[in-house]
Amino acid sequence: MRVTPKITTSNFIRNIHQQAGDILKAQERIASQKRINKISDDPFGMGRVLGYRSNIAAIEQYEENIDQGINQLEFNEITLDLASDLVKTAKGLAEQYLGADITAEEKQFAADQIKDLYDQVISLANSTYNNNYIFAGHATDTAPFSRDADFNVTYQGDDGQARLMVGNNVEITFNADGSKIFQNAANGGVNLFDELKNVIDGLENPDAAAGSAQIQATVSPLYTARQQINSRRAEYALALYRLQYTDEYWTNLKPKVQGTLADTEQADVAKTVMELTNLEVAYETTLATAARIIQPSLMDFLR
Repeated sequence: MRVTPKITTSNFIRNIHQQAGDILKAQERIASQKRINKISDDPFGMGRVLGYRSNIAAIEQYEENIDQGINQLEFNEITLDLASDLVKTAKGLAEQYLGADITAEEKQFAADQIKDLYDQVISLANSTYNNNYIFAGHATDTAPFSRDADFNVTYQGDDGQARLMVGNNVEITFNADGSKIFQNAANGGVNLFDELKNVIDGLENPDAAAGSAQIQATVSPLYTARQQINSRRAEYALALYRLQYTDEYWTNLKPKVQGTLADTEQADVAKTVMELTNLEVAYETTLATAARIIQPSLMDFLR
């Protein structure tokens, strides 16, 4: 086959375009420090890169969920610890003022203290974390407990549980139903607010003997109410341990996935710089050769 100047010129142009494209790709790899910048660079590799990035994004979401869960459980624990101490104080007052030799004035003073403790417990039971009521079940925008002038309490939350997604199809739950903490009489427990009201009624009863009997009857239930609160604290402690353990797992795994991603997509910059230098030399050589060989003339044009 006769090699005409037109064929030679076409080959040079094609080679120059190819070399220029290779130079641009090398420059892009150096600028981004990535071996894969678009799917055409390595379709299979890009699929792996997207998979690793998805895994890292999921891990980071799990870590965020875990951090929020740990913070809330620690807040819940502090809240219930305070409530437990208040119940202990109320029980102590009940034991101290149930005697028949206590004057009416002393009993009224104690009753006022119990009323104050009562309201403090309600305040703790209506605690919020990140503007959400923590003991209202799923009704986190509604204060779960309210009382009337006669110290009768109404629960306005539901029996929902707090749920945290901490892994692929892995969920950690903990009870957020405040009625089971403070008003668990229906489930064989103690209604703390009813018992505090009974202490108040006993202290304010004009019949000293009957009042003392009322107060005496609350001592054991108040002890049980405190155990009821501490039992929920133990549940929270277990959930907290699981969150911390899971957080440690993701903390250890995340750098490994990030390392695998880096190995897959990142460029060897030093090697790429050397490749770019070689490409540029080859490109300049092709241009110089083309300038010498391709000499347009009238005869070339006529052919």
